[in-house]
Amino acid sequence: MKKAVIIGVTGNELANQLWNYASIYAYTLEHKIELSNPSFFEYGEYFNMPAAPNILFKLFFFLPFSNYTKRKTSIKRKIWRKFYKWYSSVVLMLAGNNVAYADEKKPKAHYLPPSSPVSDSVADMKKGNTIYFNGWLFRNPKGLEKYRNEIIKYFSPRKDIGEDVAENIKNLRKKYSGLIGVHIRQGDYRTWRDGKYFMEHGRVREILGEYLKIKGKDEGEVCFVITSDGKINSEVFKGLNVFISRGNAVQDLFLLSKTDTIIGSNSTFGAFASYYGNIPFIVMENGNMDWDYYKDKEKYFENKYSTFVFY
Repeated sequence: MKKAVIIGVTGNELANQLWNYASIYAYTLEHKIELSNPSFFEYGEYFNMPAAPNILFKLFFFLPFSNYTKRKTSIKRKIWRKFYKWYSSVVLMLAGNNVAYADEKKPKAHYLPPSSPVSDSVADMKKGNTIYFNGWLFRNPKGLEKYRNEIIKYFSPRKDIGEDVAENIKNLRKKYSGLIGVHIRQGDYRTWRDGKYFMEHGRVREILGEYLKIKGKDEGEVCFVITSDGKINSEVFKGLNVFISRGNAVQDLFLLSKTDTIIGSNSTFGAFASYYGNIPFIVMENGNMDWDYYKDKEKYFENKYSTFVFY
């Protein structure tokens, strides 16, 4: 049986890796190819998928991160990523011409079947028994739609994470008729691209108020489920019902996916939670919000304002 290996996407965090991984997984389902993803070692233990290529790799790379929550700037992540870079460079050298590249120096998506014709896919030009995918911009929107059920099952969370998310959602739905997920990206967004995509808490509060008014929702019946990679100033959200998540990135991702709608920073994180939960994703803007664009959206859709998912 032909095999596929996702070998080189380190440097990116959870959601960027998930979009890439799910797109390639859809491609392998389309062509009945077996898939492994050693590059997912920092997050694989949070999910149920068989990502590790073998038990030794799992012991050395996957297990050390089974409950590790610090971000890519931490010393441990930097050291293990360096180890993995050495490993992947050897694999790529031995792979020869059987490597499909998504050039990370050029921010342009490489579409895979069934989203693109076979002749247009760099992956299908390879002749060996194993295809190695190197890069994080492989995309497959038609595949994500066609194989949604298989993808949702494959990327299901670890049992304890799923149970924790389910318990939180159950308790919140007992109290509120509507749950709106909120993702506020802080951290690197404060300085990345001169802070263009960073959102002050006050602006987030304004957007949430606009949403309630436009949708005609009673603020007493709605709870905003807030997730973030930084501290949340709860005082800013006085007057609203809020639940501030204290979970890690994986818990937050699945928590958002169980809400009714996501309002969030322009990032791949909120977008993937939207896809996983098949719910709308409203991208927060520092300028005026295009509320008319979202008025008829009830499920996941390719959002023109979500500019980091499809390049």
